Amino acid sequence: MNNIEDEYHKIIEFYPNAIIEKECISQVKIPLKNKFFLKINFKNYPKKPSINLISEDDRIYRKVDKIIPLLNRWEKKNPPSIVDLINEILAFINSLESKEIKIRKELLNGIIALCKNQHPREILGLLRIINGIAIEYILPPGAITSKSSGLFVPSRLGFDSTLNGSIHSHPSGNPNPSIVDINNVFKTKKFNFIVAYPYNLSSIKCFNNQGREIEFRILN
Repeated sequence: MNNIEDEYHKIIEFYPNAIIEKECISQVKIPLKNKFFLKINFKNYPKKPSINLISEDDRIYRKVDKIIPLLNRWEKKNPPSIVDLINEILAFINSLESKEIKIRKELLNGIIALCKNQHPREILGLLRIINGIAIEYILPPGAITSKSSGLFVPSRLGFDSTLNGSIHSHPSGNPNPSIVDINNVFKTKKFNFIVAYPYNLSSIKCFNNQGREIEFRILN
């Protein structure tokens, strides 16, 4: 059995609703919500496959090549399975649909300690979010903070779809976002935390990119 046949059988085993296109086992699409499909063409596997989100009438809704880390670091000599790739893409889609964010208590305690150490200056960082869970704090290169604000240059980070959250402190004790927060830090991130003085688990709020407060859950 060659690589393409092997990958096809794995796909059918894990995704029995997968649809074969043009009677070609290397071209499949997987139904998603709202009449969208994940279309995968892996005819050149182990070379990087072509994957798109398409509508019911087969129009490309979004290319996913640049927003999935597993595709960005694809290596022909040691390629991941197509099933692993599909799993990562679907997890990413689910995280975008989620209205609730979860964050690990250990991570949050570390950030609170950093806030206290930097007081009265603000701290500013990004959050790596995998499957709807914030798992890592990233200090943006070139970030500038003061007693009243924090800014960074997104272009200096490169593209990383997992950096979908932000977190910064408010030494003033006000846990709500300013207009500057909403127009700058919040603008490109789905989940945005503010840790207000006196920096404890009760002084944290989370907001969407429009500044509306949203629920979050702390995981032990």
